[in-house]
Amino acid sequence: MKNKLMLQLKQRRVKQVCLTLVLWMSFTAVSVAQTTTYWWNDAVFYEVFVRSFKDDNGDGQGDLRGLMSKLDYLNDGDPSTHTDLGVTALWLMPIQQSPSYHGYDVTDYRTVEADYGSNQDFKDFIAAAHSRGIKVIIDYVMNHTSSQHPWFTNSVASLDNKRDWYIWQNPKPTMTGPWGQQVWYTKSTGNNYYAIFWSEMPDLNYSKPEVKTEMFDVAKFWLQDMDVDGFRLDAVKYIDEDGSTLEDTPETIQFWKDFKVSYKAADPDAFAVGEAWTTTDKIAPYVNNGGLDYCFEFDLATAIINATNSGSTGNVNALKSQIDAVISTYPFLQYGTFLTNHDINRSMSQFNNIAKAKLASNLLLTLPGVPYIYYGEEIGMIGSGVDENKRTPMQWKNSTQSDFTTGTPWRPLNADYTTKNVEVQQTDATSLWNNYRKLIALRNNQTALKKGTYKSITASTTTAFSFLRQFGNENIIVVSNMSSSTASSIQLTLTQGGITAGNYVLVELMGGTQLPVVIDNNGGFTNLAIPSMPGRSTYIYKLLLSAQVSTSLTLKVNMNAMIAAGNFNPLTETVNIVNDFGISATALSDADADGIYTIIVSSIDIGSKINYSYRINDSNDGRQETLTREYIILEGANTVTDIYQSQTVTAIENVLKSGISIYPVPSHEELFIEFSHEFSGTINYQITDLIGEERMASSFITTAHAGQHQLLCEGFAPGVYLLNLSYNGIKQVFKIIIQK
Repeated sequence: MKNKLMLQLKQRRVKQVCLTLVLWMSFTAVSVAQTTTYWWNDAVFYEVFVRSFKDDNGDGQGDLRGLMSKLDYLNDGDPSTHTDLGVTALWLMPIQQSPSYHGYDVTDYRTVEADYGSNQDFKDFIAAAHSRGIKVIIDYVMNHTSSQHPWFTNSVASLDNKRDWYIWQNPKPTMTGPWGQQVWYTKSTGNNYYAIFWSEMPDLNYSKPEVKTEMFDVAKFWLQDMDVDGFRLDAVKYIDEDGSTLEDTPETIQFWKDFKVSYKAADPDAFAVGEAWTTTDKIAPYVNNGGLDYCFEFDLATAIINATNSGSTGNVNALKSQIDAVISTYPFLQYGTFLTNHDINRSMSQFNNIAKAKLASNLLLTLPGVPYIYYGEEIGMIGSGVDENKRTPMQWKNSTQSDFTTGTPWRPLNADYTTKNVEVQQTDATSLWNNYRKLIALRNNQTALKKGTYKSITASTTTAFSFLRQFGNENIIVVSNMSSSTASSIQLTLTQGGITAGNYVLVELMGGTQLPVVIDNNGGFTNLAIPSMPGRSTYIYKLLLSAQVSTSLTLKVNMNAMIAAGNFNPLTETVNIVNDFGISATALSDADADGIYTIIVSSIDIGSKINYSYRINDSNDGRQETLTREYIILEGANTVTDIYQSQTVTAIENVLKSGISIYPVPSHEELFIEFSHEFSGTINYQITDLIGEERMASSFITTAHAGQHQLLCEGFAPGVYLLNLSYNGIKQVFKIIIQK
């Protein structure tokens, strides 16, 4: 069978010579004038290894319920809070049935890995993510299956039953793979099969139409039945073999074009991002001329890492050149950017330096492309060497097993989890986590950073890197000092910037100073002096007219927990704000008597970095907000909401804030509320529709153990409702979906 297949492929290869030349000419001449963008260009993606993210049931393996419990960490849906990261899309590493910990060898393409939960758990997770505005894509491994997949076991056992779903040949070929590896393996005498990665991952034979049909149908199943938003496609280079050519064949390129037609027919809004781990010029055919929506840009990732690590003129110039190459190669903004992933040493293991990690994140989230963040990068997790080291459990807290699991983790946590974790970094305004959070918020709010064009800006210092992102009249200028030394005299020159001539102010959006600038008749500027820049730092400026540089700020603090605990008396005590931004009226008011105290600042400069804390009374009695608050003023009306709590928080309050699971979502009238920790007390609940009309209200008493409570939503029309839970002034709201 393989001899015949290889002969056919060799014949087709000759016929494809002219086609290949045409493809080369077309993908090297992509027009950058086209500026069409799609929903994924608005997104910031976060790559999750479910097994290592959060364990819900205590078996030491991360699971979908655990991931669902951390959705509010990823994005709580409320832009006025600053305890969530703010990402808007997730890429889940393989979640289908597999015998391996990583999941890249599938045994059942239509069933969720048992360690992670059930298909219903996945549907509940998708609904919960979508309710927060988070898109979800999943890894889809199409090149090969597990050797334990029933298709392969049948292929081994019989010459008739799925024999030709895989690639067999006798005698055994002597060829090796692209990196010198063995690719032909023997099951028994005369049974030699092809597997480009290793013996337990046999390649599927896509010259068999039934294989292609089945795998395309699997994609439709996940899009239509399981409601995913797209796919990350593993190992796209190896689908089809052409004689001794085992990667990047014309048949492989055509396969992905056919796949795109299929998944777009199933869901026009779906997309696929390909993993073609190769150079930019070899990736291009997978994207251009009707190919995949986009692929990951490995050369650009390497260039960012190298320029950040060394700060040398040579590597900075190489980064600039690579960006120019990327922009001229692909359709407008259609490529995935990243620093690292599950196959590459974590960036902190490459940098071993917080300033470098911040600098790299500054570049990732301001450069054009679709950015991807690997879980744990936001707190500087380390990991290198064998793959398992790069995929260790997420570090949440300085507590037993870092709050990843109540059991024994599938893989030991990094030893530094006691000091390097989410909880510690959320309270440190200068942390890597807060740098990521601010950058993500900035990208989410600035269209030019998501959809804008890119133009290089000349810097007088060779280790400085500057560029303009432009969308309509929105102009953002980014300048980075890539070296480790302070740069005191960087001057920038922009020719033909396309900006209307006039007097402007450059507002630094990460809390820096404002800078006046005159735009000349050519739409640019010459020798614009930038204030002194510390080593490995970035300034992100927005160009505004003088009348646009200030806005309003509303600060709110929820005192209900303090009131309920008897630690605050609204009749005799006041809430005051201690601040560094010069407001004279420091007392907050509670005009609605709802326990939420408010103060409004009518004029404050955009880009200002403010610090503040709340204090009861003017007497400074020691009860001061334990978290340091820092906020950067954005354009438009700013609203920031905080919750004031005493330092002694009861166990039940902790559970109500972070230890509740609501399922199933969607529900068929029967709804379960599950608590993760032991406590006793009375929980009040209320279910309302989206316009606030009450549909059900009561309370239940929790017993002194972790438990489950049932609510029957009988007579509810299908739709979306809000479940409000409260105890002792602490409130939590969950979105629920009722369906028939």
